[in-house]
Amino acid sequence: MEDVKYTETEAVFMSIHGIIGTGIVISGIIALISAKGGNTHRKSGIVFALALCAMAVVILATAFLASHLISTLGITFTALACYLVLTSWATVRAPSATLDQFSYVAPIVAGAIGMIALYWGSMAALGYEEVDDDIPVAAYFVFSGLAFLSACGDIATILKGGTVGAQRLARHLWRMCFALYLFTATLFTGPGSVVFPEQIRESWVFMAPELSVLVLSLYWLTRVFGNRTSQLGSFRKLR
Repeated sequence: MEDVKYTETEAVFMSIHGIIGTGIVISGIIALISAKGGNTHRKSGIVFALALCAMAVVILATAFLASHLISTLGITFTALACYLVLTSWATVRAPSATLDQFSYVAPIVAGAIGMIALYWGSMAALGYEEVDDDIPVAAYFVFSGLAFLSACGDIATILKGGTVGAQRLARHLWRMCFALYLFTATLFTGPGSVVFPEQIRESWVFMAPELSVLVLSLYWLTRVFGNRTSQLGSFRKLR
C-alpha cells in the first residue's frame, strides 16, 4: 500500500477519521474485556456507540465534501456497523421480552442497507461503477447478505415479542462484537492503516488486534450460552 499525498482539507478529514476510528477500537476493546454489566463496560460501550455515530456523520460529510476519499463500500460498511451497534444497544436497553418502536424500524433499515449494498456491488461487478483495485467487490455482497440475515433476525424477534435470557445477550454481543471487528480490521489491516507509517503497516503484529477481538467475541458468546446466569438476562456475573 503506497503512501498517498493529501491536500490540507483531505488531511483534516483523514485525521478525523483516524482519531475517531482509534477511539472506536479502544473503547470497544475496553468494553469487550471488562466485566459485563459493570460501570467500565457500560461507560466504554456508550463511548463506543457515540464514537461510531460520530464516524457516520464524518463519513457523510466526507461523501459530500470530498467524495473521492470515501468509497461506496465505506459508506455501506459504516451504515451496517451503525445499525448493528444501535440494535445491539436497544436490545439490552429494553426490558426482556418487550418491543419498542425501534424494534419495528430495525428490519426496514437492515433491508435497505442490504438492498443498497447489493445494488452497488452489482454495479461494481458489472463494471458500471469504478472501484479501487484494493476494494474487493465481493465485500459488497458479504455486507448485503449480513444485512439481510440481520433483518431476518429482527423480524424473528418481533414475531417472538422480544428476546430473553441467553438469546437476548447473544444478540447484543454478536452485533457489538462484529461492528468492533469490522472497525478493528479496517484500522489495522484495511484502508485505515494509511494513518500508520508505511514501514510497519505490513507487520504481522497488525493482525493481532483483529484476531484478539475475534477470539474474545467467541469466548463471551460461549460464556453466554454456557453460563446459567445468562438465563436471567444479566451480564453481572459474567466476568
